[in-house]
Amino acid sequence: MKYFNSFFTLILFTQILIAQESDCFENLTGSYWPIKVGLERNYISGNNTYSSLFNGDSIKYNGKYYLVETKKYSNGKTKISYWRRDSKGNILNYNKEKSIVSMELPSNSKIGQKWKSTDKTWTYKIISLSSNYSTPFCEFSNLLEVETTSSERKGMIYNLFYMKGKGMIGLNVNGKPYTYIKPNRKLNEKSFMAFGCQNYETVQEIQTCTSAKISEYIKNNFRPTTKIKKGKIIVRIVIQTDGVVQEAIIIKGIKKAKKQENELIRVIKSLPKFIPAQIDENQPIKTSFIIPVQF
Repeated sequence: MKYFNSFFTLILFTQILIAQESDCFENLTGSYWPIKVGLERNYISGNNTYSSLFNGDSIKYNGKYYLVETKKYSNGKTKISYWRRDSKGNILNYNKEKSIVSMELPSNSKIGQKWKSTDKTWTYKIISLSSNYSTPFCEFSNLLEVETTSSERKGMIYNLFYMKGKGMIGLNVNGKPYTYIKPNRKLNEKSFMAFGCQNYETVQEIQTCTSAKISEYIKNNFRPTTKIKKGKIIVRIVIQTDGVVQEAIIIKGIKKAKKQENELIRVIKSLPKFIPAQIDENQPIKTSFIIPVQF
């Protein structure tokens, strides 16, 4: 049996922070999908953070100019997207790889409204114009909610939440929060860590040490009662403010391996107490992270 010996961990803060008024972007007006030079937003997404910026660059396609959005991720990756608003106010995306233009959001959004991408792979439906969304920092209301699915990603349902004047606030994948916007202010963050790793100097060393201790614990305590099925199980873990594992949820499993998944959950829930994540003046907070386990 083989486990991943390392994985990325990133604090996903829970709702114990009280955000300042400016952090939650109150009293904004305008489009649900703003496209303007200088617009910058910061997000927590899965095991990464990323910044989104329209810096003024543009690209021309079929006689139309599309503003360039650059997303820079904490893992070093960069993603480029191209956007424009047509004469009717619809938001259009230019897919450079496929050389197609698709509507991402209609100007006059109505509940139940449906549309597809130009290549028919994505289907969109407006679910609500008054959805609520909670992040560790803010409680948002009166959001536009769009549900989308892809024929290329079977079994995946994406729900996107948009705020007027700010754009995307959050993204749920199969009902679970995956991406959400961060406040404007800079946060002083400290990741959770395993006991015995606190004397390392760098974040990378602490994460590597914590990862190794978790992997070793799983190896030593996993007791299967059935034949091991090969594949990858991905588990989302939540650590309480006292450092105890509060929950462990399978977000990707192996077909017909329920007992194997249950045993993995049992072991993960029994993990030793951690040093909890902290923010600002050493305030302990909940944190969640992803463990991929390869069998």
